Amino acid sequence: MARRRHLTAALLAAVLALGGLVGAAGPALATGTSLKLQVSSPSIRHGEMVWFTGKLTSGGKGLKARTVVLERRTSSGWHRVATSTTSSSGTFSVRQRPYGEYSYRARATASGVKSTVRKIHLTYGKRTIAARAAILGDRAGAARGSTASAKVAGTTAVRYRSYSHGMLVQVTNKAGSVRTWFVYGDILTAYKKAGGPKGKLGVPLADPKCGLIESGCVQRFSGGAIYDNKHTKGAVAYGKTKAAEVIAAARSQVGYRQKRYNDSKYNAWVGRVGAWCSVFQSWAAVASGNPGAIPKHAKWSVFLADVRAHMKLGKTPKVGALVFYDTISDGRTAATHVGVVVKVNASSIVTIEGNTSTPGDSAGRGVYQKTRPRSMPLYYAYPTY
Repeated sequence: MARRRHLTAALLAAVLALGGLVGAAGPALATGTSLKLQVSSPSIRHGEMVWFTGKLTSGGKGLKARTVVLERRTSSGWHRVATSTTSSSGTFSVRQRPYGEYSYRARATASGVKSTVRKIHLTYGKRTIAARAAILGDRAGAARGSTASAKVAGTTAVRYRSYSHGMLVQVTNKAGSVRTWFVYGDILTAYKKAGGPKGKLGVPLADPKCGLIESGCVQRFSGGAIYDNKHTKGAVAYGKTKAAEVIAAARSQVGYRQKRYNDSKYNAWVGRVGAWCSVFQSWAAVASGNPGAIPKHAKWSVFLADVRAHMKLGKTPKVGALVFYDTISDGRTAATHVGVVVKVNASSIVTIEGNTSTPGDSAGRGVYQKTRPRSMPLYYAYPTY
């Protein structure tokens, strides 16, 4: 009996030791891991972008290639708003344009370690170029040249100045409000090419909206929008509604070709191999930060039923409208393909479509801009942008 008690005690000790070793791998990582989070400016005006930056370390050393999610707290709890991967030194950066007063935190997915909570407050009042440059600091960089002026319809005064990392555009509207917006990166390159504040795009309506899929950003202007992501350069769409954001995202994809028959990156995004003309339109809405504008469904039949049940339908072509065709010759009339209208001419419409043939070449299917006769569509659906 004494020998049995001795063996039982030894076995228990071994199990406890093993459990301690197994447990140490989890808790040791959690307790020895630190996740810091900073915000570039806790007090912002509505429409201004902030940078969340931080560092993930263990034992004082940065952890590289780790996934960190930025979460925002609402009345229903914490929700993921962006994802980042740590650099070789353990640092990460996420850009956001908060549309309200929220609390944010970062969380390392592998260990579950969370940062301290950072709060964003909305403030009011004028924001001049000088004030915004001081807040942005190194993100705007050094001033280049002098401040210039432009006359833009719908404004009282427009002033702008170039900096080493971007351009600041100060807009005074007819109500006397003074706001300054930041334009930078590939979006700035496209903006300058389009004429800047003196061009057709006009003035920014806010900072870029970033943290979108494929590391995308979209910026709205008084005369259109510019979309950019890690795979593309700034794509421009003109128009005075949010439809321009969706069209700019769609235009950025023109020239993409599917990998194999009915197998594209949009299929991977939705999680199903199959016909993807409607999936592409859903992708453009989500990519531009307008996920509610066009429903997201993997199957064409479900997408079509959703659109017909919840969108206004009509026979009039409009920029931003979804256009439906019957492209299958089977003896019956039914919608089998969809595009988005980007221009309306007297006898034709210009569209951007996914899972369609190359203009002039039926061999390769992808995303292309097409010109269709106005007699071809069955009907249009009008998203609420």
